[in-house]
Amino acid sequence: MATLVLSGPGSRLGDVWPARSKSHPLFDQTIKKEVQAFWQNSPCDSWFTSEAAGTVAFYQRLDEHRYEVHPQLQEAVNFEKTKDLRVLEIGCGCGSEAERFARAGARYTAIDLTNAAVSITRRRFQLAGLEGCFLQGDAENLPFPEGSFDLVYSHGVLHHTPDTARAIREVHRVLARGGRAMIMLYYRDSFNYQVNLRLVRRLRAHLLRTRAGYKLAQLIGQESPEELQRHAELIRRDPSHLDMQHVLNRNTDGPDNPLSQVFSRASGRRLFAQFRDVRTRIMFWNRNWLPGIGKVLPRRVENRLASLWGWHLWIFAQKPPAEFAEERAPQPTEPVIHVHRREEAFAH
Repeated sequence: MATLVLSGPGSRLGDVWPARSKSHPLFDQTIKKEVQAFWQNSPCDSWFTSEAAGTVAFYQRLDEHRYEVHPQLQEAVNFEKTKDLRVLEIGCGCGSEAERFARAGARYTAIDLTNAAVSITRRRFQLAGLEGCFLQGDAENLPFPEGSFDLVYSHGVLHHTPDTARAIREVHRVLARGGRAMIMLYYRDSFNYQVNLRLVRRLRAHLLRTRAGYKLAQLIGQESPEELQRHAELIRRDPSHLDMQHVLNRNTDGPDNPLSQVFSRASGRRLFAQFRDVRTRIMFWNRNWLPGIGKVLPRRVENRLASLWGWHLWIFAQKPPAEFAEERAPQPTEPVIHVHRREEAFAH
């Protein structure tokens, strides 16, 4: 069952919306539970503030940080054009975009794998006097009828679910004819993946195996002593943490992150084969990737770097309107199984 919680004047808390129970053949219960547990303990962006969770100051500080480091996000989403649209956000985090959708007049619904994100975003809406619907549920098995939404938005979420392709098929299913998807996935051909993760972080992982290497890593690292120590503990406990998949997992959203995947423009487009008008855009540059000069680069230079080698692959796509429905390419009825060598990451 997926729990639906309504927020706003006249809503009843705790209403229940039954979820579809059919499971996917590749549905990995173990990794899915690990992903859920990790984000339950660490809702996205919550670590960027020391303010008490659920307070006005907590949300204000999160938003200040989010739109400072993602200066192009609001322009990319274009919130003001979502008035009266039925919007679904998959993975609501702490609700930064949720509030902007609602203030723009969208009919907003959130679904998240964790109760923590649902509760934090619901609390934000209660403080702001906004209306919305909030569910805890699985992106690979969305508990909505076909054609329920005009826009499906997801920022940095679907690369953490084991079967991203299935999640995208679910996005297509719940969109109305002519509805649009805005999905951000980690980008394989980024500076972060090709240089920072494959070279710098992988080398650092080898250094952390020894006491002398750990001291050297302290001098060149960007993380807190606590995070660096956790990385060292994991590597010494299990040498497989030196392979690229573990390097990707542990160096994207924290040392205990159980799963991340990266996608190229081509593989991203393949995920959206059922859609039309598919466009991609590369965004987000972290100033820490260029120690010393990264924080003094002009914004225009930073934006140029982001457009070429940024970490975020945005995919914009439309579900074909009724008159184009018959033109869709037939989809395979059986799931495609991607086999990865142990030393390689889930890079598509």
